[in-house]
Amino acid sequence: MHTDSRPQHAFTKPPLSERGSESGYANKPVTKVPGWRGIIAWDALLNGMATGLFLAAAVSELAAPAVFMRVAKVAYPVAFVLLLVDLGLLVLDLGDPLRFHHMLRVFKPSSPMSLGTWCLTIFSLPLTAAAALSLLAELGMGVEWPRKLAVVVGLLPGFGSAAYKGVLLSTNAQPGWKDARWMGAYLTNSAILIGCAELLALSALMGQTQATAILRTGFIVLLGLNVIPLGLLFQDLRPIHARLYTHAKQWRVGALIAAGTLIPLVLMLLNGDLLFILVAVIILLSESWVIRFVYVKIPHTSPLKIRNGK
Repeated sequence: MHTDSRPQHAFTKPPLSERGSESGYANKPVTKVPGWRGIIAWDALLNGMATGLFLAAAVSELAAPAVFMRVAKVAYPVAFVLLLVDLGLLVLDLGDPLRFHHMLRVFKPSSPMSLGTWCLTIFSLPLTAAAALSLLAELGMGVEWPRKLAVVVGLLPGFGSAAYKGVLLSTNAQPGWKDARWMGAYLTNSAILIGCAELLALSALMGQTQATAILRTGFIVLLGLNVIPLGLLFQDLRPIHARLYTHAKQWRVGALIAAGTLIPLVLMLLNGDLLFILVAVIILLSESWVIRFVYVKIPHTSPLKIRNGK
């Protein structure tokens, strides 16, 4: 009898399974697909609409109060309503909606989830105060000093609330999401662009001609700047899109997104009338939702397909 008398070390690796064998872990998904539905795309859009409108109104009012104060006093209550709807959708999308407050039990600045949750919570407080005090100011009550204080206090957490979702998604292990390193930059810039568009629509509806003219110029500039992070984001996602979608579908999505940028830009360059502004804003919001929906849905395709490149 000839037996192998070599000692078996405790840390000897087990034999690897044959390539392609289903018994090993190499060809199996390494992450669990999140239980998110299309509602999360609405959450991402409404978050950008609420934070972006507040930031656009706050910066405009603080820079030129004589021009933007009236429209800003309307913008803060609108942003507050948008945030309430967004928070409602966010809580409903949790596995157990009644446990939403558990996210506030820990404060960990190094975690995008923890920091973002706290930014959103803190941001809701000055936004609520700014909205309420703006309504009281319209009734003739002398609350200008505390109202402007609330606006200033809300700037930093408002910016954090606009940026954290993109940072959170691009720093996790989900296939596709982890490759989109420019998602945070895109969502932040998109929120500011959307906020400017919303403020432009409000000023046009209120007949604020000087504010409308200034915001129209800002909207055109921000539309052009938005192409940069959007292009870099899709450059990050191009390998994933090539594995998941046919060339025809990639072209359709690309054409839709390009139209969502070019059509509002052309409309604003041609005319600044109310109808042109409203159509441009609606097209921009539709494009923004499509981008968020396509991005959120990436992990819901087969992670195994992405991993193997089939």
